[in-house]
Amino acid sequence: MANRHASGHSTSVLRVAQMSVATRLIDDQLTRVAPAAAETLYQFEESPLLARQNRQESNARSYPRRIPLALKRAKGIHVEDVEGRRFIDCLAGAGTLALGHNHPVIIEAIQQVISDELPLHTLDLTTPVKDQFVQDLFGLLPQQLADDAKIQFCGPTGTDAVEAALKLVRTATGRSTVLSFQGGYHGMSQGALSLMGSLGPKKPLGALLGTGVQFLPYPYDYRCPFGLGGEQGVRANLHYLENLLNDPEAGVQLPAAVILEVVQGEGGVIPADLDWLRGVRRITEKAGVALIVDEIQSGFARTGKMF
Repeated sequence: MANRHASGHSTSVLRVAQMSVATRLIDDQLTRVAPAAAETLYQFEESPLLARQNRQESNARSYPRRIPLALKRAKGIHVEDVEGRRFIDCLAGAGTLALGHNHPVIIEAIQQVISDELPLHTLDLTTPVKDQFVQDLFGLLPQQLADDAKIQFCGPTGTDAVEAALKLVRTATGRSTVLSFQGGYHGMSQGALSLMGSLGPKKPLGALLGTGVQFLPYPYDYRCPFGLGGEQGVRANLHYLENLLNDPEAGVQLPAAVILEVVQGEGGVIPADLDWLRGVRRITEKAGVALIVDEIQSGFARTGKMF
């Protein structure tokens, strides 16, 4: 326990030192360009509540290391900390709060569930509310997709949906490997983490993540992995994928699926070229490979369209 506390104290000191350096740099910049703004700059000091959190919670927490705040109230786009300071929330629950904090429609729906004594936990049994949700969701899908679609209810996080998709395609095809894309992010649980392009979060886990994932270049005009960009870059990217799936000398087993984001979120908010998306679907369909489209961060009107 003594070692844990000592480590936590050292970490706290380091964090405060890092925040102090960052604050001084920002303060210097503001003083030069906007003296009035510099006078109102928030000074983030570790409160007793945050200090207690650092002592008692695991260092697996990530956001508090960068945003040392303790929040007590939220409404719309604003959050308020325990010191009474208000901030514009640009994180929005990593995109989950598309309607902002405590939207009146959401509050009303929650209150109705409670007041009507609706069942709160039914495992995967059917309820009228669940049925209505499914009908509403299918009504939002393109007709060709809705006619053939099935819905699976999994856990409440995006990574749960990815894990469910991985199990589904591996069970259906009998194959185990998956093709993912450089820069991609699909969650932090074991299977989803193995699909991530970034090496940092995966490095400590090593062999636990397995070796069943191959990574492909993601098309990007400004930093094209083939040094081409534009239509040429898209064609080169599609040719690479097609060759990988069809060339017996490519060294890659036929995968169970290809997984991609139509807008790479953590990878830099990079929208995929529509011709490239259509090409990927054409190639995977011809090869008998499932295509998993991860719209966890970009779906439900976050890009202006429902999907």
